[in-house]
Amino acid sequence: MLVSWDQEFIADKNKIFKYGSIKLVIRFQKLEGDDSTYYPECTSIDSIPYAAKYKPISVGKYPGVVLVPNADIFNYHELKEKYGFEMQSDRPEEIIIHLYKRLGITAALNEIQGEYSFILCDNEMSYLVRDGTGTRGLCYLEYPHRSGPMSAALRASLLNSYQHSHKTTVFGKEFSYECNRAGQIRHVPLGSIIYGDNKKEWKRKVFTSVFQQPNYHTDLLAPPCKNGMSVLGQMRMRLRNIIKQIITCRSKSSTIGKVGLLLSGGLNSRVIGNVLRDSQVKGLKTFFVGTKSAHERASSENGAKSISSIHHDIMFDPKQAFEDIPKVIELVETYDTASIRKALLLYSVCKYIHQHNAIDVLFCGEGLDDIAGSQIYYKQAKCAEEFQSTLENNLKRPIGRDIYDKIGSWFGIRIVFPFLDPLFTSHYLSFTNEDRIPRFGIEKYFLRVCLDHSDLITEEVLWKHREDWVDSASSFDRFWVKTLQRCCNKAVDHEEYEKREQTFLHNTPLTTEEYFYRQTFEKIFPEQQSLVPAVNRPSFGVGMDPSPRTWNIYPQHLCVDFLATVRMMV
Repeated sequence: MLVSWDQEFIADKNKIFKYGSIKLVIRFQKLEGDDSTYYPECTSIDSIPYAAKYKPISVGKYPGVVLVPNADIFNYHELKEKYGFEMQSDRPEEIIIHLYKRLGITAALNEIQGEYSFILCDNEMSYLVRDGTGTRGLCYLEYPHRSGPMSAALRASLLNSYQHSHKTTVFGKEFSYECNRAGQIRHVPLGSIIYGDNKKEWKRKVFTSVFQQPNYHTDLLAPPCKNGMSVLGQMRMRLRNIIKQIITCRSKSSTIGKVGLLLSGGLNSRVIGNVLRDSQVKGLKTFFVGTKSAHERASSENGAKSISSIHHDIMFDPKQAFEDIPKVIELVETYDTASIRKALLLYSVCKYIHQHNAIDVLFCGEGLDDIAGSQIYYKQAKCAEEFQSTLENNLKRPIGRDIYDKIGSWFGIRIVFPFLDPLFTSHYLSFTNEDRIPRFGIEKYFLRVCLDHSDLITEEVLWKHREDWVDSASSFDRFWVKTLQRCCNKAVDHEEYEKREQTFLHNTPLTTEEYFYRQTFEKIFPEQQSLVPAVNRPSFGVGMDPSPRTWNIYPQHLCVDFLATVRMMV
């Protein structure tokens, strides 16, 4: 592997190679005229805020092995002690190399508790690895005339801006090669490894999913049996223990830094907040973002008081958000409407945090609703099997949850998702489909029952209606998305909009808002429309807009008093 940064890397006793300072794109192309052994090549791209986060790692005892990571390893200390590894840096990601050389790639990944994607090159062999949560992006550039990836990077924008003509010097001889622009940027599928070299065809295998139980902390799955407790009761108790463990584990990570929490008035963030409080996290800061009319503001403030956090109320301006759209689309690398709306709120939060140097790590409740099937359209499922198939399709989407990391990275903030830990997801999804479907008009009913009468959440918050984050940022009468839509409508050329079906055959925009996002995306990522395999549309025909407030079942949903319904059953 001919790679180095800030130092010279000796690949051979008599041959010294030196490339740039920060390497973020791996090319898998053999140099023209080079008859020697094939090596992937790492290319320098500097002057971007998140470059240091992706700085490659090598270990002296393993020459030719280079890791380009985007990872948070939460059981780093346990693994280091278990296998007796001698680390050469203070970066927890280094342990991936040691595990790989000791156990092999698949067994190594089964040992890791964390959120990660990475590129690992071992001389001629290369691996593109993305975990099953989807919180970390990983892309590759594919060309029709070649099998497998041509190059890979942790962000699509790096491949998009990468020069397609390149020169390099090997053994004192200059080589150049050209690549046409027919290549397409694609996402590595969730829970997958794409691996190979230049001599063999590249292969892909699935190594994990949200349904698969991991190897770590399996002791939590078998707590002491209490007399008279049913099997279902034991599983519920395990679920609570797992939630406490995964949040505590992340809060005590050696690299955690100053901790913050994105705090709404709902169940997800309040559970995290209560565990962080009980874990005695010092100087915990909480953040709420919304317009002046946001009805969840008071609930968020009450939640902050209950966990004694330092609370920050961030005022959100929809017109400023419209101005931020080009930058946000560049960062999140999508034109999906649901993702962009969330990203605009997140961009406002992270920008505020960065300006005030508030925290290093932001806890987020994202992912729990995907696992629990909390969107109100799941109530329309005719049977448990239909509920499960829709849930599985939504969980397999390669994009959406990675927008948090992409924006957080830009501002130097790590965002963590406790509820996407495979220990939690595999255990929760091991309950039957019939257990997990909505009941009595209450979405994520089973999860609420599991958490009832526990120290994780109060009854009032537990049985509260779920509100989508985008919706909760303003009142129903002054919905901020409508302001955004008016701005988009004024910005587009309506004559061109009428021709959208001819212009965009893939994921044709349905509204002027979608059209504006798509136009902006095409300017930044030309000819890369397949970077978004499918846009997020509600299931079961409840509507076309991703906002639940626009769906035909929304008024009926609000008519159900969750707490009163539960008390009547008791």
